[in-house]
Amino acid sequence: MTKLPLICTLLLGLFVVTAQTGYSQATVQSVYAEGVKLFNQQKYEEALTNFERILQVKANHVYARNYATKCKNAIAKGVGPKNDLEGQLAKIIIPNINLKDAPVGDVLDYLASRAEELTGGKMVPNFIYKGTNEQRDNTMITLNMRGVPMTQAIKYVGQLSRSRVRYEEHAVVIDPSAGSNPTTGASAEDEFLKKAEEAAAGRANPFLKQPEKKSVFE
Repeated sequence: MTKLPLICTLLLGLFVVTAQTGYSQATVQSVYAEGVKLFNQQKYEEALTNFERILQVKANHVYARNYATKCKNAIAKGVGPKNDLEGQLAKIIIPNINLKDAPVGDVLDYLASRAEELTGGKMVPNFIYKGTNEQRDNTMITLNMRGVPMTQAIKYVGQLSRSRVRYEEHAVVIDPSAGSNPTTGASAEDEFLKKAEEAAAGRANPFLKQPEKKSVFE
């Protein structure tokens, strides 16, 4: 007879917890499954939210705790899927680019307008140039390319302007102050820049294997 009140008390406690949190066992499993799905998609911040919601209700949920730890570690390391903006720009193919000695600021404006034109106004990328106004006006870029993804053109702009390109959630950041590599010697950097200039001018592509030259005696 003493067991009945205890069982009733436990059931009442479970009912109160469920009522306060809005979570049933089935809901917990559903939230956990969704968290695992988000984790596998490398959406760690969203997945962490799910696992933390579970731990608020069931602090002893070992699997949710383990996944929450993995999410925090991944977030701390900056691990994640390829930036969506970069992926969208990679799908935009520019039929041709013919720019000679154009200021880097004008080149970025040109790429933004081309993206808008080629996507029918569906996409207008936001370029943020972190150099000075003098750098923006006096850093000259020459591009002569055909049938290239927008991201490839942006990459060459970064190389030719000695800038680092960074894709953020809503903008492409061009930072000339972070473009130099202190571990690279001047001669190697100049050689790399020379190859980039040749490729942009349509003379060679350093990223494609060039055919071997045959001897005139063969």
